[in-house]
Amino acid sequence: MKIFFKERFQFLIFLYLSLGVVAFTLILSYIDYYTFSRFLGNFNPLLALLITIITGFAVLTFLLSKTQFVIYKKQTPKTYFIVTGIAIIFGIEVIAADIWLVDYSADINILFPKSLLFYPSIGYIVEVFFHLLPISLIIIVLSSFRKFSINKIVWISIITVSIIEPLYQVWFTDHYSLTTTIYTGIHVFLFSLTQLLIFKYLDFISMYMFRLVFYFIWHILWGYFRLDLLF
Repeated sequence: MKIFFKERFQFLIFLYLSLGVVAFTLILSYIDYYTFSRFLGNFNPLLALLITIITGFAVLTFLLSKTQFVIYKKQTPKTYFIVTGIAIIFGIEVIAADIWLVDYSADINILFPKSLLFYPSIGYIVEVFFHLLPISLIIIVLSSFRKFSINKIVWISIITVSIIEPLYQVWFTDHYSLTTTIYTGIHVFLFSLTQLLIFKYLDFISMYMFRLVFYFIWHILWGYFRLDLLF
């Protein structure tokens, strides 16, 4: 319990973020409950979010107590500008690939305006289960080996966890061409690695913001125009 008093500001930031995501999910579930079914199947999105929030608090409690990872650390405007800029570069790069290289289908995006509510919610779930949970589990396992310093453990965890999301993406794009599959794997690996480096050197909020900026460029903004331009 001491960690909650010691790091109460950190947990409050995560609580406020979680409540915002809950609001988005509630509104979208009311508008169109089945929007989430494409990614969550028949699993209730609110229940999925509740599990995500509980998991997030649990793993962040561990990370705050055992590592240098933090939920929020005050950054300079320049830092946020750089993070945003890198996310925009990733967005422009994948749009260019969508136009000239890969063969993504027409239905890869949730369409506007539901996308404004969907992607912050699904991005939150992705961060917890593709980044926070696995990096915590790997750190726990590797910590049992005394020959590993905490710094080495963190780096091994970052590299390993960076592979999880691209493997998931490639697994669900097996109907695409080999070029698209290879591109997707490389792109998502570099994206995930960049996020985890942001998490290591900055904070969770910056990592989540990075994903949101990318989602806005790729899924929301480009997702709105690509159907008319490409199909």
